[in-house]
Amino acid sequence: MRSSLPLALAALAGLAACHDAGPGPIVGGPCSYETTMVDATVTDVENDGATFNGPEGEFWVPLDYLHTLPAVGETLTLKHERITEGTCTPDIYSVVKRDD
Repeated sequence: MRSSLPLALAALAGLAACHDAGPGPIVGGPCSYETTMVDATVTDVENDGATFNGPEGEFWVPLDYLHTLPAVGETLTLKHERITEGTCTPDIYSVVKRDD
């Protein structure tokens, strides 16, 4: 009768190699953005954000990016970061200047 010890050790070594292989691939990978400055006028305000009219037409900005809701007719300068590579947030807005 043959000993099953070498076979058991080989199986354990294989399991250990799988366990120590580290995490899987990073989902989304690194992202790159193109940054532009946009002067846009508020055309509509809701509880969760505002609609703006800018050089490329209308766009929505959530309240999370605005921090406080602007008034209809107010012009804001926004930093717009548009994704060019990866699968992160596609559009990020930051208020640079409010029409005071």
